[in-house]
Amino acid sequence: MKTVSNKIENNNLLVKIEGEVDVYTSIDLKKELSKYIEDGERSIIIDLDQVNYMDSSGLGVLVAVLKELKKVGGDLKLINLPLSVKKIFDLTRLTKFFSIYKNLEEASK
Repeated sequence: MKTVSNKIENNNLLVKIEGEVDVYTSIDLKKELSKYIEDGERSIIIDLDQVNYMDSSGLGVLVAVLKELKKVGGDLKLINLPLSVKKIFDLTRLTKFFSIYKNLEEASK
């Protein structure tokens, strides 16, 4: 798993995740995302376009980060979910809790 982050318009932080998000990589992802929040980020957009696999530990990280952001009045948006990842969100009904958008343009509105 690899991440790339950069500030974009409207003071959002865009985090692009590549590869597999599973039990082996989710701990590092959680640490990285939590560090952004500790450093004052309040609006994070996560681009999942290049994620080819996500298991329940990956979902757990996203739920935990969403909770962290909500506690500090922040917002988490997910974009570009591959079909395999979108199915997991649908099956677990997490689509009710997350703000999911087709692309960055839609999420930035």
